[in-house]
Amino acid sequence: MGLVGTVIGIIVVAFLNVTSSSIPASLQVTAVKVLVPAADQLINLVMPILFWLAAIDAGRRSGLFGTVFGGISALIMGNAVPGVVLGILVGKGVDEIGWTRTTKIILIAAITLFVLSGFFRGFDLNLLKSFNLGTPNWLDQLHQMMSVK
Repeated sequence: MGLVGTVIGIIVVAFLNVTSSSIPASLQVTAVKVLVPAADQLINLVMPILFWLAAIDAGRRSGLFGTVFGGISALIMGNAVPGVVLGILVGKGVDEIGWTRTTKIILIAAITLFVLSGFFRGFDLNLLKSFNLGTPNWLDQLHQMMSVK
């Protein structure tokens, strides 16, 4: 299977390279001006909706976890898809095997990922600023210490 996948990959990449090099440069610029906004719309608008509908279709728990995690992901990362996918994982795991050690670990790992992602993106500081609250000095210093410059 690995060899067949390699051969298919070689053929597809060669075809894509030949196709892209045979298009004139003026047409490439036009294609980029049209396709990049279309791809952005697809990734930012359509995909989160499709994944969210899939989460709702997967069951009540998957829909609930997908909605909650998708909302948190959209707030922190700007895209709901990673959160909805994690929600589907947690919800389907609980539906299939119940609240076992494995599903609890997956839930804790997902929450930890959100907390760390939010911290390193400065979401906590932005949240405090949006409520017109001051940021504690220790939190500013912690972010300054963790930032890479």
